[in-house]
Amino acid sequence: MPNEFKQGEHICLVYETADEQRSVAARYLADGLQRGERCLYVAESRAALEQFRISLRDEGIDAEAFAGSGALVERTSHEVHLLDGTFDCERMLHVLNEAVESALNDGFHGLRACGDMSWLLEDASGSDQVVAYEALLNQFFQGVRGAGMCLYDRQRLPVEMIEHAFATHSTAIVDGQHQPNPFYQPSSIAGRGVTSL
Repeated sequence: MPNEFKQGEHICLVYETADEQRSVAARYLADGLQRGERCLYVAESRAALEQFRISLRDEGIDAEAFAGSGALVERTSHEVHLLDGTFDCERMLHVLNEAVESALNDGFHGLRACGDMSWLLEDASGSDQVVAYEALLNQFFQGVRGAGMCLYDRQRLPVEMIEHAFATHSTAIVDGQHQPNPFYQPSSIAGRGVTSL
């Protein structure tokens, strides 16, 4: 995968295996760390975070050193997306905005976020807001010094959620290549009338 990621992008990866998910996410965040960006990685569990550190090492990244310097921030879905057991679109946008501002104030070149979306399987309160949230993220990242990648498990998530994922991300990883997403719809269309998964 060429290092062609830019700030302002909202990227979708629909993955087939956990190895693919970790490999793509590690390459994406390794690129950000090397560019002086703060990187936020949100995984399904603590065990998944530990596995991800192995993938970062495979990319030549000393995860402990970057975490110790504040450049790498690792969280679980329940610490970010499902705080207090619920998902709230407005709260998440506020969290991301604060994370961008904090990164810049701490001397980083911006924020690069990456999150696994398997928390949707829990059907937590507020999950019906996720399509509108994903659509809004395109506007959000275009207006800040940041970028985001959302990771969707094709094997576990329902087909309609995968379709929404493609509709709400301006770029995608396809066959290992980062490219414009031909299935992307403008946010006003993608989020219109969608009230449930």
